[in-house]
Amino acid sequence: MSITSVYTSPEKQLEKWRELNDFIKKQFAKDAIPDEAFKAIEPKLKGLTSKSRLFYGFGDNGQGQADPFLTGHIFATYLTGKYHLDKSRFVDFYPSPPDPLRFDFYRPKIKMRDGAAPRPKGFYIKELLPKDYEEGLGAAYKDQSPNDIRKMSPWGIGPEGFEFLAVEEAYYPLLSEKKVPVYVLGDYSVSPYGESDFSSTIFIGAAREKVEIGCTNSRDNIAKYRASHFAS
Repeated sequence: MSITSVYTSPEKQLEKWRELNDFIKKQFAKDAIPDEAFKAIEPKLKGLTSKSRLFYGFGDNGQGQADPFLTGHIFATYLTGKYHLDKSRFVDFYPSPPDPLRFDFYRPKIKMRDGAAPRPKGFYIKELLPKDYEEGLGAAYKDQSPNDIRKMSPWGIGPEGFEFLAVEEAYYPLLSEKKVPVYVLGDYSVSPYGESDFSSTIFIGAAREKVEIGCTNSRDNIAKYRASHFAS
């Protein structure tokens, strides 16, 4: 089933980003997107098709690039609020400290996987693989684990996976009805108990009865969890 008619043009994506910025201004005021950023990206969208996806890198990682954990936190917050999604307790970008008095000793840790491309600050454009564009994120690869996909490109899906669903609202019903794959945000590595084994990663989709934000093992090629990467 082709779903290409669902995707919005880059110009429409930019309009949606203006709406999302209203949410950001209310919930994360200091991280709101400045008007200058909208003006700067607008002329760069001319001539692009809906295969080109518009993303934004928030914050600063201390090395002059965006902070993918802040980006993930902002849009995990947005998606769980908008769609009332269940979210795994392991998908926590800013966990509170453990409380030994309550026998509460563990907190998850999330990092970018080894070899992941640094995310630029501000707006940037990435293009979907042809099969992902036609059949949904993750459709391009059926029998490979997230670790296998990571070897193919430094630009796997990471914080973009949250932003994609926030911008492309018509995609949510497709996930809910299981018409598109459960997609993996494989550029994130998760250690559920905060130890040295970062063998998990994040997914979005209806892995069970309804759409959720959860964790899966990055080593296993479980057919219902689909990792992918951008074409460019």
